[in-house]
Amino acid sequence: MHSNKSKHLVIAPHHDDEIIGCGGTIAKAIQNGDQARIIIVTMGEFSGIDGSIENNVDIREKECRRACGIIGTQDIHFLKEKDRDLTYRRDLVEKVMMHIDEYEPDYVYYPHSEEADRDHRIVNEVTGEALFLSRSHFLRNKKRTNRIKRCLQYEVWTPLTTYQFACDISGVIDQKIEALNAYKSQGAILHLENGVKGLNAYRGMQAGTDFAEIFKF
Repeated sequence: MHSNKSKHLVIAPHHDDEIIGCGGTIAKAIQNGDQARIIIVTMGEFSGIDGSIENNVDIREKECRRACGIIGTQDIHFLKEKDRDLTYRRDLVEKVMMHIDEYEPDYVYYPHSEEADRDHRIVNEVTGEALFLSRSHFLRNKKRTNRIKRCLQYEVWTPLTTYQFACDISGVIDQKIEALNAYKSQGAILHLENGVKGLNAYRGMQAGTDFAEIFKF
């Protein structure tokens, strides 16, 4: 039996994309009693951090756990694919499908198809295929996933040119920025807070509020 509360599944190419793209929306949903699971696809070994691959991966995963804890979830799964080496593969589609089938989300979030970052585009393609197969008749001996109400594509590095839904995150913008700042390794390289807060303020202006995140269906 399912409760009346919704379940949100976020597929993120890299550690911090989940916060940049939809962290406010997820924080708001969790405040309302919903649940959220975060899937991080890559390892994070190319993070601009001095040190071994093992150390870089450990830092990124610890930062991710802190960030996601701030928005209200510790249901985090790391697929540990190599950074900058993602390709569309059946086994990766199946990994995403496994989480869709097991978690049975109401809402699925993933990067939009026009992102300039190649890893983001691959994750869009992989997730799109996993969603299609999860709801199709093509696979034998498989329960079809009928629970999903909406699939939402978010923006990270490349702003969407059109969108169908804007979520008012004004009430959780400080929480989102606190979560973003948990990524200290990335904040030391990039002006993440200024860029993300500015983008959300611009989207808020478009949506008639202070801060918003936008999504493409």
